[in-house]
Amino acid sequence: MFVKNHALKSVALAALVATALCPAFAATAYINQIGYRPGDFKELALVDANGSVDFVNAAGQVVLSVTPKAASYWDASGQNVQLVDFSKLAEAGKYSIKVNGNVLRSDLVVKSQTYEDIVKASIKWFYYQRASMALESQYAGKWARAAGHTNPTAELHNSTGASGTINSSKGWYDAGDYGRYIVNSGITTYTLLSLYEHFPQYFKTLKWNIPAEGSLPDLLAEIKYNLDWMLTMQASDGGVYHKLTSLGFPGDVMPAADNSKLYAIGKSTAGTFDFAAVMAMASRIYKHASTPYASKCLEAAKKAYAWGQQNPSRNYLANPSDVSTGAYENDNPNDEKVLAGTELFITTGDASYKQSGSSEYVSYWGDVMGLATYEKATHQAQFGGDANEAKQKILGTADNFANRAEKGFGVVMPKDDFVWGSNPVASNQGVCLLYAYYLTGEQKYYKAAVKVLDYLLGKNPLDMSFVTGYGSKSPKMPHHRPSTSDNIEEPIPGMLVGGPQPGGEDVGSAAEWKCADYRTGQAATAYTDQRCSYATNEVAINWNAPLAYLAGAIEAINSGYAPEFAAAGVAKQDVPASSSSEAPASSSSSVPQSSSSEVASSSSAISGNSSSSETVASSSSSQGTIAIHAPVESRMMRSTQPRLRFDDQKVFIEKNGKRFDLKGHRIK
Repeated sequence: MFVKNHALKSVALAALVATALCPAFAATAYINQIGYRPGDFKELALVDANGSVDFVNAAGQVVLSVTPKAASYWDASGQNVQLVDFSKLAEAGKYSIKVNGNVLRSDLVVKSQTYEDIVKASIKWFYYQRASMALESQYAGKWARAAGHTNPTAELHNSTGASGTINSSKGWYDAGDYGRYIVNSGITTYTLLSLYEHFPQYFKTLKWNIPAEGSLPDLLAEIKYNLDWMLTMQASDGGVYHKLTSLGFPGDVMPAADNSKLYAIGKSTAGTFDFAAVMAMASRIYKHASTPYASKCLEAAKKAYAWGQQNPSRNYLANPSDVSTGAYENDNPNDEKVLAGTELFITTGDASYKQSGSSEYVSYWGDVMGLATYEKATHQAQFGGDANEAKQKILGTADNFANRAEKGFGVVMPKDDFVWGSNPVASNQGVCLLYAYYLTGEQKYYKAAVKVLDYLLGKNPLDMSFVTGYGSKSPKMPHHRPSTSDNIEEPIPGMLVGGPQPGGEDVGSAAEWKCADYRTGQAATAYTDQRCSYATNEVAINWNAPLAYLAGAIEAINSGYAPEFAAAGVAKQDVPASSSSEAPASSSSSVPQSSSSEVASSSSAISGNSSSSETVASSSSSQGTIAIHAPVESRMMRSTQPRLRFDDQKVFIEKNGKRFDLKGHRIK
């Protein structure tokens, strides 16, 4: 007995000593949880690890070993992070990641047509947001629902300056609520229209199971559903009503159960110019499919522009006293006017519409000058010197973004960009990087844009994909009334949630339908996956649109397409995915071949040497450093430009000394 007990104690003591000498392995690898393209740039982030990173295939073979970059501190999460470039892992399959023999994760996927499912889901979400129609199970699956807001009659609120009613149906619900807003529809619809205009051949055949609209491609069919609603919001004098909502936000109910009376509220110069820009753009895109519809859009655009010229200060400065839905306030519609004039000039060739002005800032709903800048830079023949100026502004901003992406988590955003809607901030920065890539063909911009998508799909300090239904870990309880009220456990797929930010606007008591304090002291981890979190977990149409553009453009580029205005070599070709490992099969449809775009070599890995040392099987490769030289960063915001600010842990938009919340309500 003594011998046995002594032996047991000896074993226990040895185990204790071993534990003390070899503490638990705490390293974490952060990856794009959707996957990586075989011949493309690939990077993961590593925290609390030492030693080479091994990539192990399904047969248990180490097929690649990489020495990570030196660690750099990322103040947005308070972590020292090593970036690991594993671009040489080019064979399709599912891999494990090991450091010092310890498995960090086993869900790394390499596959072709990597983001096609994300593209389809992010755009199909707009179908789930449709007002005035039932979502049938053949299209919506288990998220089928009854039609909401089917009564087309809306009363003209006295803020419109008129009385009576209008007939207004269709359109997309704006966010987690059931309002429809011209301003936010403007930037959303513009973004989706530009995606089609840049890659028409790719999107002509891509389908995601929505009701047909004649012979229109799915993307144009979806956009038209919202354009049809926007057209109903134009008054006979050409002005456009600001929004279509009830007087207050609805309860936590399904669309069909929201029986609140609808009103057309306000008539604004900014909203009217937004409308004019979108309709002018739509007229040139739809003319090949339907000349009458294109003509209708163009006439609406011209009437709206004329009304805006005649009413330059009809600003929506605050909600009427009896209205509490999103305001989308604006006291300076000059940027909307520039965008409208720019689109009308491009469409008609009429120089009277031509506007001066461009911006180095990434656009959001309250400042769309950046969109006009994109258009000018990509229409050199029409804008000449203005196009060159616009191009330089885009490149200056993109250089700063690309430089940031070489440190920390490889994220474009600095700490200050973690504001309400930080994920769409990232998406829109990715779009800007793609424009820089189109204009120059420089791979550093493409690489940084891919890193944005990596961040959104899992390579972030929360180790989660921010898109519902996609990734090893994704949001389950978004602030989205249909997903809350439909009695379906899984949320509607394809929604990009707002993302982490430290403002805590939704922190409070459960009685107020607010959240317990989830803030961590770090901007990039201040997030909670709860329905109460409208500040980090809500969804919105203008947030999904740049995600759709970013993923859609990258997929189209890798399918051999590029915009007509793009530099030579922008189009790539997906490397055919031979596989000896177990790779998830793509659910994508066949991909059309490029007809007019220049197709690069099928070996489309990013040029430039890796900054990590790599070993593939038993061979070795040279080492080097990617050098990204950016000009000294200029002050990114002027006092006259709208910017996001913090005050006492709250975030707001400040423009011309006035403050607004993220729904557009004036707060100071």
